[in-house]
Amino acid sequence: MQQISILLPVLTLAFWTFIIFAIMAPARFYFLRIKHPQTAAHTKDLKGVLPPWTERVADNYNHLFEQPVAFYVIAISIAITNNIDPLMVQLAWAYVLLRVLHSIVQITFNFVPLRFILFVTSWLILGYMIACTIIEYI
Repeated sequence: MQQISILLPVLTLAFWTFIIFAIMAPARFYFLRIKHPQTAAHTKDLKGVLPPWTERVADNYNHLFEQPVAFYVIAISIAITNNIDPLMVQLAWAYVLLRVLHSIVQITFNFVPLRFILFVTSWLILGYMIACTIIEYI
């Protein structure tokens, strides 16, 4: 398989992160128009000040820079070592789908038990990808 097959999910998740930013930015810019910009010097100072929906989008944006970093590392490692097989590509796409669903749940109805299931399932997929890649080189 070609390296692009494992890199497309990486690029898709990066693009999704940009979409979440594009949703979050206008709400924050609106806030800065009505408040002094220095009010936003620390994210913690914005808690309870922004509308709940805006806070959820911002929280999700931050989440897209936490767990997915491990996904980026493992997927790019698979691409660099050219150890690409159809299962890894399918798992990468499954991971991206779960992260997108996690975002949608968090920024809409924010049902925490469902978010938790999506979060844990995505970690299980990621853990499997990591373990298979490590075992391949032991």
